[in-house]
Amino acid sequence: MIKIKKLTHKNIKPYGYIIDSACVKGTGRSNDFGILLKTRSKGWRIGYLILRVKHIKRLERHPDSLETFEPVKGRAIIALAPSGRPEKPEVFLLDRPVVLKKGIWHDVAAISGRCEMKIFENIEVKVEYHNLKKKIEA
Repeated sequence: MIKIKKLTHKNIKPYGYIIDSACVKGTGRSNDFGILLKTRSKGWRIGYLILRVKHIKRLERHPDSLETFEPVKGRAIIALAPSGRPEKPEVFLLDRPVVLKKGIWHDVAAISGRCEMKIFENIEVKVEYHNLKKKIEA
């Protein structure tokens, strides 16, 4: 059984970023706004995923696109692995929105009966797949 880790800024750093107020620098007396990251793009697409599958049998990556996973309802895990090591994924409880760096191997699985999440990625996405030798159970 694989250990599910908590998402923190430190342990997600090799793979991407947590989307939260840590990027906001302000006085706290009025509205404050921060930029998490900037990147050039030929456009974005917004998707909505209804997730029911409770295991991960393969990972995918997008060498040319950042991608967000933003939980809306339910509970899920996300498996992440560096570009050169898809056979050694780390698994995190996906309880916060994240941005994945380009080329990071990933996939998600539901913990609850149904999980919903919003996804942002480039308008055109190249996808590569890697089948795992052993599936990850949520």
